[in-house]
Amino acid sequence: IMEPSLLLQGVRQTGTELWNDSCGLDDLPYAIANGATGATSNPPIVLGIVRAEGRRWRDRARALSGEHPTWAEVDIAWRLIEEIAARGAGMLAPVHERTGGRQGRQSAQVSPTLYRDADAMLAQAARLSSLAPNMQVKLPVTTAGLAALEEATYRGIEVNATANFTVAGAIAVAE
Repeated sequence: IMEPSLLLQGVRQTGTELWNDSCGLDDLPYAIANGATGATSNPPIVLGIVRAEGRRWRDRARALSGEHPTWAEVDIAWRLIEEIAARGAGMLAPVHERTGGRQGRQSAQVSPTLYRDADAMLAQAARLSSLAPNMQVKLPVTTAGLAALEEATYRGIEVNATANFTVAGAIAVAE
């Protein structure tokens, strides 16, 4: 593992942005202090945060269940995902403000189960985007995802493409 000061020096020299693959309380503050300019989240990352921060999120899940007795477990899980992403956006807000919005974004992924439904992805992207002014939404590079990326961009939702494994997909996103 590279010494953080050497890594930060390299980042500054190359203009590279350093993103943290989590928005957990145990690592995002450390990452920001060492030059991170953004963070990402997705269901597996959030699961790791829920496990690491155990009681806090178990208690919150129980509270949500009581507040919304008709919600299924998936609804509670997605609310936790939203809350954890919004918390990460809050931790990154000073970076966002200091850089005039060029950096300091929290990226949150739409549900992978929606990969075929552009309208559902777009609705979830709008919801995620509304959680914080520095929220960015990850949409998959699928046929429906490309349509959602284009419409979300048109609507002013900050987006990035995820789950792309081909040159053709990268070209499609760029177009």
